[in-house]
Amino acid sequence: MRARGGRAPAGVDVTLRPGRVVALVGPSGAGKTTTVEALLGLLTPDAGTVRLVGADGAAVDVADVDPGTWWRQVTWLPQRPVLEPGTLDALLGSPVPADRDRAAARTGLDAVVATLPDGWATALGTGGAGLSVGQRQRLALTRALLHPTAIVVLDEPTAHLDAAGERVVLDTVDALRAAGSAVLLVAHRPSLVARADDVVPVGAAADDLVGAGTP
Repeated sequence: MRARGGRAPAGVDVTLRPGRVVALVGPSGAGKTTTVEALLGLLTPDAGTVRLVGADGAAVDVADVDPGTWWRQVTWLPQRPVLEPGTLDALLGSPVPADRDRAAARTGLDAVVATLPDGWATALGTGGAGLSVGQRQRLALTRALLHPTAIVVLDEPTAHLDAAGERVVLDTVDALRAAGSAVLLVAHRPSLVARADDVVPVGAAADDLVGAGTP
């Protein structure tokens, strides 16, 4: 799949492939989030295209694909995860307990659940009310592990996390890549950029970060 910048700076060219991690790097305001929104079909590029390429090599513009069909193949984790109200277990899709526990142990969500009086039956309000931003991030990452999609987009996933939380994100990125997902990171921290197989600078000031990854 290829995304060419619309409102994002001219010349942005991103290719996502199964089992590979791509990092978008650059200063705030350079157009990283705009590039992601174009990829998701939420914005129509002023110039350039976003194309989906099938296994047979046939390409189709994302604008010509049914949005519901496309979005079901994508997991998007913005900086502040959007969560619907419900119990923790329901938000995770009521998975097999053993699978849930393995995923939660990887993301550190198990430690969060251990502090909650109702455990997995704890009910959260709209937007994940009842958990901190970092805890919501762990919940969203756990859900991504339990229900891997073809494409996973992580927008500054370490922005609200400490060193331990950052390690969780790095491990999760590795697991998603191993599961065959194409992972797109919007990243600032060098440790996250270094996890990428390909680094795409957005804006001239991004050059300083490119060396932290593996192009």
